[in-house]
Amino acid sequence: MSLEFRHADIKDIDRILEIERASMSAPWSRASFIEAIESDHAFVILAMYDGEMAGYAVFYLTVPEAELPDIVISEEYRGLGIGRALLNHSIEELQSSGVEKLFLEVRKSNTPARQLYETFGFEQIGIRKYFYSDPVEDAICMSFEMK
Repeated sequence: MSLEFRHADIKDIDRILEIERASMSAPWSRASFIEAIESDHAFVILAMYDGEMAGYAVFYLTVPEAELPDIVISEEYRGLGIGRALLNHSIEELQSSGVEKLFLEVRKSNTPARQLYETFGFEQIGIRKYFYSDPVEDAICMSFEMK
């Protein structure tokens, strides 16, 4: 089994949307992903497992900071360590781009994601009340200092 990473391009949109819609209660739109892929200040990294898209992460850059607004692993690939590997690869790439601090929000109830972020050294810096919809839920705001 092989795991590789690459930047998304427009031809990847349909599969990204398929994963997003199956995984997220309030999925991003096609236009939002196109904007991230085509932007000079954002990128989408794909996790390719045996040649199949297993997940992706979206980053917005305002060097020396970056934001991780969306990271998703397709349900059939969860539990294989792909999310951890994708986040690790992404952090290395962000560091090489001059990023020193990474921010994200995560649903308060998303314990597996929160635990993953904490193992990387992310720290809670705040709460955004009623941030998520469908269902309405608070977001835990987290940050990570690159070393």
